[in-house]
Amino acid sequence: MPRKQFFRLMPSGIVGAMALCVASPSPLHAARPAASSIPSFTAEQAQSGADLYQRACAMCHGADLSGNFQTPSLKGRLVASWAGTPLSRLTGYIQRAMPLMAPGTLSPEDATTLVAFLMRENGASPAKTALPITEKRQASLKFPALTIQPDTSPSK
Repeated sequence: MPRKQFFRLMPSGIVGAMALCVASPSPLHAARPAASSIPSFTAEQAQSGADLYQRACAMCHGADLSGNFQTPSLKGRLVASWAGTPLSRLTGYIQRAMPLMAPGTLSPEDATTLVAFLMRENGASPAKTALPITEKRQASLKFPALTIQPDTSPSK
């Protein structure tokens, strides 16, 4: 292509590329779901889930949810595995399979509070509306693709 033709086409090419960049969501923007897409749960539900987690789950998944060589982490990896899945599937799995030494012993309320706790620990904020307990209502809600916000507090 002759040099004159290249420079004559260049401005339209730049404008087109800029328009494409503006129209496409940035990766950082796309990683954080809209607030309305995150199922609502209360601070009380999450705290109840935290208390239950320490009694029934921490022995395998770790007090900090980090897991170990035999059990998965419940931060990050959990989101990657369950994002977009109906909450009813996650709470149902927790009820049927957890805790490992006593599967099937958790109530629907227990499983729901654990899910609220897991959402909080993976970056969701509590709200005023409780996460529903019934399977039918949870089936219409999806586990959000959350991103844990980095700790911005000053180092000690």
